[in-house]
Amino acid sequence: MQIWQMLLSFDAHLPQLVAMHANLVYVLLFILVFLQIGVLPFFFLPSNPFLFVCGAVWAASELNLVLLLTVLIGAAMLGNFSGYCLGKTVGQVFFVDYLKWPNQDALDKTRAFYDKHGEKGFLVSLFLPVIRTVAPFVAGITNMHKAKFARSTSMGAVIWVLVCVLAGYFFGNIPAIKNHLGLVTLLGLGIVISVFLLKKLWDALAKRT
Repeated sequence: MQIWQMLLSFDAHLPQLVAMHANLVYVLLFILVFLQIGVLPFFFLPSNPFLFVCGAVWAASELNLVLLLTVLIGAAMLGNFSGYCLGKTVGQVFFVDYLKWPNQDALDKTRAFYDKHGEKGFLVSLFLPVIRTVAPFVAGITNMHKAKFARSTSMGAVIWVLVCVLAGYFFGNIPAIKNHLGLVTLLGLGIVISVFLLKKLWDALAKRT
């Protein structure tokens, strides 16, 4: 139970862990990010606020920021590839072949959606809870083109980590932000989604003119 509670509130324990086991924390961070993206049952693990807190803690601790970014980006990339591979193997066998879900029509529509919008979608999917875990898995089930998947998820991982961690690094220890982290996170997420939707609206209007 203590381990479970610690996983759910890992960001709250991060400063103490860094103080006691600075090098071990890099391994723990890698595992947490990898699991929440790459293994479907772990979708509940901490995400955007967690990376923000990482940045704030690293700023206060004066630890190696480049190493932190490298570890987290690597974990996000490998997590995406893990989810894709699990979808292509376990997902295909269990969901498609055994459960016959989704049906062929739904599968074809999902595959067409990923072919058309998958690359753009994966640039922002990591910012979205649950979606970040489900999207690579579904991409594997629908056999999304590997090169497209690798390119878009790698870029998405870099964007996600840099935005969240650097925001925490530079602004996370400001009291007004630190005390309203949840609101700041929702605001940032809202901005990301708004930009994406506005881009889609712009493209739709451009096609009509």
